[in-house]
Amino acid sequence: MDATPRRRRWFLGAAATGLGLAGLSGSGVGHRGIASPPGVFAVHEFGARGDGTTRDTAAIQAAIDAAAASGGGIVVFPGGTFLSGTIFLKSRVTLHLGPGAVLLGSPDVADYPARPFPARDLDVGGYEVWALVHAEDAEQITIEGDGVIDGNGAHFPRMEVLDPDVVTRARPRLIFFKSCRSVRLREVTLREAGLWTVHLAMCDTVRISGLSVTSTRHLNQDGIVLDSCTDATVSDCSVDTEDDAVVLKSSFPRACSNVTISNCVLRSRCAGVKLGTQSLGGFRAVAISNLVLHDCRLGGLKFQTVDGGDLEDVTVRDIVMHDVAAPLSFRRGARGVDFGFPDVQRPRPVGALRHVLISQVRATLSAGVPRDGATMSIAGVPGHPVEDVTLENIDITVPGGGTLSEARRGEVPERESAYPEHTMFGVLPAHGLWVRHAARLALRDVRVGIVAPDARAALVCDDVDDLDVVRLRAATSGPEPLVRLRGTRGAAVRGCRPGAGETFVRVEGQGSGDIALVGNDLRAVRVPVATSDGFAGRVSRTDDLVPPSTSGPDT
Repeated sequence: MDATPRRRRWFLGAAATGLGLAGLSGSGVGHRGIASPPGVFAVHEFGARGDGTTRDTAAIQAAIDAAAASGGGIVVFPGGTFLSGTIFLKSRVTLHLGPGAVLLGSPDVADYPARPFPARDLDVGGYEVWALVHAEDAEQITIEGDGVIDGNGAHFPRMEVLDPDVVTRARPRLIFFKSCRSVRLREVTLREAGLWTVHLAMCDTVRISGLSVTSTRHLNQDGIVLDSCTDATVSDCSVDTEDDAVVLKSSFPRACSNVTISNCVLRSRCAGVKLGTQSLGGFRAVAISNLVLHDCRLGGLKFQTVDGGDLEDVTVRDIVMHDVAAPLSFRRGARGVDFGFPDVQRPRPVGALRHVLISQVRATLSAGVPRDGATMSIAGVPGHPVEDVTLENIDITVPGGGTLSEARRGEVPERESAYPEHTMFGVLPAHGLWVRHAARLALRDVRVGIVAPDARAALVCDDVDDLDVVRLRAATSGPEPLVRLRGTRGAAVRGCRPGAGETFVRVEGQGSGDIALVGNDLRAVRVPVATSDGFAGRVSRTDDLVPPSTSGPDT
């Protein structure tokens, strides 16, 4: 039987006698003649000074190595500031940062030896990675405590755009674990990484809880990144980052799967929660719930697969967003190269994006969001639709301000191989939701409120099969319809009660057909149905309440 659990129980139980976590983390343990209990390795006992100026890297590593050699143990940081370069965490070792303890990253790039990383990732920068706390092929590893890990990120080069001269210089992550099992990160405070804060790649059985993450000095300071990980939970965290707050990636041909994200407060200059961009292995079985997102200027929730992997079986519920850009965006793309590097050409299939259920979302968009970033979007590519998406009980408020010329915009470019972003198509002809290349889409109890008048339609669908719109609540300003259906086949619009407007639904194009309006209250609109651009079919209406002047045949 492994002795580590017994040591752990003894260590926690010792709190009753004054030798528990609080006692052992005090400045007296390990360097004033008080020996640590069995299984506990105080870094001061190995020569760490904790004065904020002495490089304590070797002493900390010696404590970790001793714990690992004994079969596992707890490496304790008492109060103090421990300046360090890269340290390597090993199997069955816990780093415990006591109250007042700070593990501070060295400002010197030379203190971070490069490690190989066999996936060419836009944000890694080639094939090497640097980190303050690094682990590889380890198991039962933990970082915990009331203390702080500070990456000293202000000392590393900024990167506002992809610049090879900057990318090739070391910008260390705070924590990087690769191919590890039974990983625990809990309660500790993480701040100001040089690059990503937490990056776990190909790790299994991950439990992240109670983290306080702040990284706000640089672009590319993502908060928590799970990269091709399985059986992972992120819960009860507070994340404030300059880049995406919580990200699922699959930089490897291995899905990021069986993941839950719950009970977190997230703020980001970019996205709150993002699946993508790297999506080689795809994403499967992901549950997201009970989140508060705020000040997310590049989107709330993003679902992206562009590198050949499938994104499927995702549920989202009970989300509140304030001052965000597009609350929801979906992109099934075809980048066709390895993670955006054009010199690496490998054929990639177009991965599926399907089986996504999102419910109970309340979102308010910031008045400062430009119109090219405000509209929710669902975008596939020709021949490869986004499939089986359901949005229900969605309540969003948008700034408005869309013009008639924006409402009547011509063709929106496909941009199949472009980097996926909700702003990639420019100002869209919808102020609520724009959909192109989708199948089996259900919109139920969706409300779109606008602060200022907007001439664009609330909902625009283009090349959509099997559309079900139930109880849509929205309004528009001017002559454009509330709902535009172009190249849409097999659509039912039911139980809607639109606000005052010229036209409720306009059906466009010869490719549209089998459209039904059922049980709608259309008394506030002037024209229930209009057609254009060669549509020659008939829109069936059943039990609609319409103005007396338009109760005859369809227009």
